[in-house]
Amino acid sequence: MSTFTTFAIAGVGNIGAYLAEGLLDLKTSGKVKEVVLLTRSSGANANVEKLAKKGAKVAVVDYTSQDSLTAALAGVDVVISTFGREAFSAQDAVAVAAKAAGVRLFVPSEFGGRSDEEKVAALALKAGVHARLREIGLPYLLVYTGSFPDMIFFAPLNLDLKSGKVIVGGDGNALVTFTSRPDIARFLAYVLTTLPPDQLNNKTFRLEGERISFNEVFKQYEAKTGAKLEITYRPIADLEAAVKANPADIVSVLYLHWATGAGTIGEKEDLSNGLFPGWNPKKVIEALAL
Repeated sequence: MSTFTTFAIAGVGNIGAYLAEGLLDLKTSGKVKEVVLLTRSSGANANVEKLAKKGAKVAVVDYTSQDSLTAALAGVDVVISTFGREAFSAQDAVAVAAKAAGVRLFVPSEFGGRSDEEKVAALALKAGVHARLREIGLPYLLVYTGSFPDMIFFAPLNLDLKSGKVIVGGDGNALVTFTSRPDIARFLAYVLTTLPPDQLNNKTFRLEGERISFNEVFKQYEAKTGAKLEITYRPIADLEAAVKANPADIVSVLYLHWATGAGTIGEKEDLSNGLFPGWNPKKVIEALAL
């Protein structure tokens, strides 16, 4: 039986809010005693306000102050970081403070592709965090989930299905790992409060709701809605040229990542889905708000 009962979430945004809610759902059963939300301002985040009403403790911190962070993490067993690109640099300060506060497990901001195997710059940056956690002697858990189907099919990535026009890299047939955010939250809340620490410390969990190509998602969408999609395919050579010219072109980076087969999180036999019996994550078409 796990002895982890107190948790802190650093970064209550696109994925952090779901993870916090998943843990809060276990408070009534006694598996979770406290969920602390680290935030720069208690009144600036609608997610924080909503979660506070559900029983989360809000800790306003200064990410440039070790004293502030260490005090906020006192008594916390597990810290989960979900920082995005804009705030990613603050993760080191949180990790150092977590070590000083006696935190027993650190879950760094992964929740996507394989940062231990890929050469994409953003993922390589995440891999540097693993080395830092080993350096300070703080046990960590890596959670790879692939892409979020309930988030990526939207206009900024030219994947808004309801618009009738979508763009995809390559020929659209490469397989991609997808896992919805509510499913990730349920899984993580379960394993953190059920598995013993020795099955969590310095481990890598690979979650997969579904492994499917974009072409197959488009086909299923058309069959379900009766709509006809206009699909534009961007050749891999063009994507490589775009990324070389501008490594910060995140749309081209993602298209290239998916098109070249890097969008899966490993072999199917290496998946961690079985750690949560009866998990039954949603298929992509089920996770879409149609």
